Amino acid sequence: MRVAFVGDSLIVGVGDPCYLGWVGRLCAAAPVAGLELTMYNLGVRSETSRHVKNRVGRELPSRLLPRDEARVVLSFGVNDAKVEDGRRKVELAESVDNLFACATYVSNLCPLLVVGPPPVLDAAHCARVEEISDAFARACDDMGVAYLEMYRALGHDATYRNSLVAGGDGYHPEAAGYAAMATRVGAWDAWRGWFRC
Repeated sequence: MRVAFVGDSLIVGVGDPCYLGWVGRLCAAAPVAGLELTMYNLGVRSETSRHVKNRVGRELPSRLLPRDEARVVLSFGVNDAKVEDGRRKVELAESVDNLFACATYVSNLCPLLVVGPPPVLDAAHCARVEEISDAFARACDDMGVAYLEMYRALGHDATYRNSLVAGGDGYHPEAAGYAAMATRVGAWDAWRGWFRC
């Protein structure tokens, strides 16, 4: 099975001294669980949902052949919620529209999962991430796409919160935080269901 993970710096694993992030840890655990997969990490640092929407059509097709073995995980939103020059980088309505456009495109190619944005340390930014997470959850429900809520789950996880501090910038966790993310995704019924035949 081929699995492409598309999103931002949290897909890449910025801040992880092991350079694995949650995606690398999740996929490294796959053989232990008897799962065989080829992983494509298509995260780009600082990207918003607008950037992701503009590149999925270029990056995915060649990586998802044959189609019957292909899967995609989308995860973004933290950068949309950043404020620059007094404005969000991407307004909430556009974030939802971009998710809808990405999900619609991917769903026409192969099965899709969406992993929501995790919390950050800055309180004001964190409130905007929560708003995006809730809006993404509603949008995915409307589209019939499985959505894994990360904001509240990790916001109450002391290991994750401490990892944001240890990571240094308040946005990217270090290794323990990414491990917490990988554990949550790995235990998700929708993720595990991909590998049941």
